Amino acid sequence: MEAKIVTTLEEYVRYVERISPQYSLSRGQEYERELLPSVLRKDTNGMRLFSKKKSKQFIDDFKINSPMYIDNSIIRNESEWIVYAQHFGVPTCLLDFSYSHLVSLMFAIENAFSYDAGDAQNSVVWFLNPDELNLLSLNRTDIINISEERIIENNFEYPFVVMARKNNERIAAQNGVFVYFLQDSDALEKVPNAERFLKKVLIPHDSAKNVLKTLYTMGMRFNDIYPELSSISKDIVLKNNVMELYRMEEEDGE
Repeated sequence: MEAKIVTTLEEYVRYVERISPQYSLSRGQEYERELLPSVLRKDTNGMRLFSKKKSKQFIDDFKINSPMYIDNSIIRNESEWIVYAQHFGVPTCLLDFSYSHLVSLMFAIENAFSYDAGDAQNSVVWFLNPDELNLLSLNRTDIINISEERIIENNFEYPFVVMARKNNERIAAQNGVFVYFLQDSDALEKVPNAERFLKKVLIPHDSAKNVLKTLYTMGMRFNDIYPELSSISKDIVLKNNVMELYRMEEEDGE
């Protein structure tokens, strides 16, 4: 799949302005890798890391061990359990997307200040047209609300876009929706005619630092997308890194 390379926030915004507004969802990744949820990822030999049985066990273990930390009475069904587990790091069949293309960019380059000089890799932001994907997968263009509608996996051939109630702060802050993968699903970009619903932007790692600096200057903070105490420390470090970069640029300009 062809990709657009951008090296500044201005180029990124210009690209977003020019694509169809139907590409309303996006996902940022630090490295180029297959669009697969964590429970379906593969090892270096191309073998799945987790079986279907193991996938179910992850959710069952989360149900057993989480009640002391969350009010499980707010979780309506199995699908909402999967969403909740996803946002606390449990491998699931869900792949996060966001309605905010700036949040996706922030995810893609959040570690920019840790890259080595000469790093030749790229971060990536994927743009998704949910209507086109769901039309292909479900023969309907609306997004399934898995808080209300039961998913029967054998009814579908390809991944599809779903949403859930915003019943935790992370989901609300990231303005998130998900692509739901079946156990035998291939990567999203390998679905037939994927170019009809996917677009790809690359941000070279040697440009990511300046893009993140501009995002910071525009008011983006980690606490905006991770509303938790640990984000305060990340924002403190980010502020220091940005101010140091500004200082170095001023010295170079003298």
